[in-house]
Amino acid sequence: MTGRETARALLVPRLVLAAAAVLFAAFGIAFAAAPGRLAATVDLPLPTTTATADFVATYGGFEIGFAVFLFTCLARPERVRLGLLASGWAVAGFAIARGAAILVLGGVKPVLYYALVFEVVCATIAFVAATRAEHAPAPH
Repeated sequence: MTGRETARALLVPRLVLAAAAVLFAAFGIAFAAAPGRLAATVDLPLPTTTATADFVATYGGFEIGFAVFLFTCLARPERVRLGLLASGWAVAGFAIARGAAILVLGGVKPVLYYALVFEVVCATIAFVAATRAEHAPAPH
């Protein structure tokens, strides 16, 4: 199979991976740029500069770093599936933990239900795209 045919077979998986990378980067930048406002949407107080710095590192820095990894995977056809699986499992981890916490604790704000639905949809799309990437012909 030619490189052009491989590129065509990987088009949808690459688009999904690109969207995931952009979303992780955008969320990371947003969390780093406006930690107080975003933390407040889920009732997280950031009472000290230490708390704010840790929030920025955890929610901003990790997501930005993960986005760089996903963009790196996007750059090589043989790494597209790896990036999709990493993205899918990362988001699935958020969804599983969030869903379990909602079930156990209950009484959460609607924003957490929206986040849960978004995470389930994103994880599902990533896994479906990873399956398509797995069946794409290897580049020569």
